Amino acid sequence: MTSLVTINRSVRNPIGRRRDFARLLFLGAVVLGGCRERLSVPTTVPVTGVVKYKGKPLQGIRVTLHSPGEAAKAGFIPTGQTGPDGKFKLSTGAPGNGAPPGTYVVTFDKPEITGNVETEVDAFRGKYSDPAQSKWTVTIEKGETSLQSFELQ
Repeated sequence: MTSLVTINRSVRNPIGRRRDFARLLFLGAVVLGGCRERLSVPTTVPVTGVVKYKGKPLQGIRVTLHSPGEAAKAGFIPTGQTGPDGKFKLSTGAPGNGAPPGTYVVTFDKPEITGNVETEVDAFRGKYSDPAQSKWTVTIEKGETSLQSFELQ
């Protein structure tokens, strides 16, 4: 019963509400500060490749490597975007730094901006973007890696 009275007093008393709010804010900061992990970019190696569609280089394709490993758990997913020549360079947490060594499933999507709200959609309509359905796998070894061409159909 005493705690209810204290709560009721702080609700009616603006100074009590501020004090309670300040305590709650402090407690939240302590909890969040203690739970925060320091994320660092994983060790990577340079990785390049080419994407073609019906034999021709394809521009504007986002290439993504999916792994069940630690890099994916930490939120680092190797990605790259093809240029006019169909070539891409992967990045994992820092521009152009490559990908961590390991085995990956590769997916592709062609992001396009549509509508007044500028919504990003996949021009391939998900045909190549599902890791569970992908037919492409790669293994990245230590040292620079140049992947074989990916042929989309």
